Amino acid sequence: MTHLTLTFDGSKEEAGELHRSLATWLSMDKRLGRATRLVEEPPPPGALGGLATAVELVTASTPVLSAAVGALGYWLGQRMTGHPISFTVTRADGSSRSFSADRRDRDLVLAELERFARQERAAQPGGPGATAP
Repeated sequence: MTHLTLTFDGSKEEAGELHRSLATWLSMDKRLGRATRLVEEPPPPGALGGLATAVELVTASTPVLSAAVGALGYWLGQRMTGHPISFTVTRADGSSRSFSADRRDRDLVLAELERFARQERAAQPGGPGATAP
């Protein structure tokens, strides 16, 4: 099972908007919606809603992981307005990797992101590339 947590860089408000936007975008696809969860902090007293702090993707399916990376790439392309978008992806094992994507290198960043996510799958017991005890 792949469990990834994606967090955007920037101010809390800016990152929160990106988290909400990405979670909404991924949730529009039936396969990705079941694998996607928006992580929110509880609202402070007097506030109307919590602050979105991350997007989680949990899936046991390699095709869903590939579809999620492709959807993220499309979503990023729609939001790139001349400056890179920076984010960090953390795997369930605690390892993380920071990425910064702009229009020129978006596809390379997405390929590296997918390789990073698949490393977790290979390291899990019973996963591809795993060895029996």
